[in-house]
Amino acid sequence: MPGARPLRSGKGPAAKVKSGKISGASTGQTGRQARTTEKLQVATVTMQARVDADFARELIESDAKVLGLSGASELVREGLRLVHKQAREAAMAAEYDKFYGGEAAPLPEGVAAIWGD
Repeated sequence: MPGARPLRSGKGPAAKVKSGKISGASTGQTGRQARTTEKLQVATVTMQARVDADFARELIESDAKVLGLSGASELVREGLRLVHKQAREAAMAAEYDKFYGGEAAPLPEGVAAIWGD
């Protein structure tokens, strides 16, 4: 993205990302160590949100245990995965509706014969 700031890895200095990998030169490493590091590191970003303190306490003390999650970061990651999944499903449903013009998909001939109308 033109003019975009480099992403910051989970640790260390800001690093440029190429194909989801951190460039070894950006991490201050050289030679073989940089190539090995480049293969192992994946860039991450920090996303933050303010939530009600009682809700946060309930999430961490109750919900995390029920779901087998080990803390706030895992709760947030799982929540973001669910939001992403819901968005993908909504987009797919919208494409389905667009393709079929808001009507139900026609039944295959063999099924239509068995079920009638």
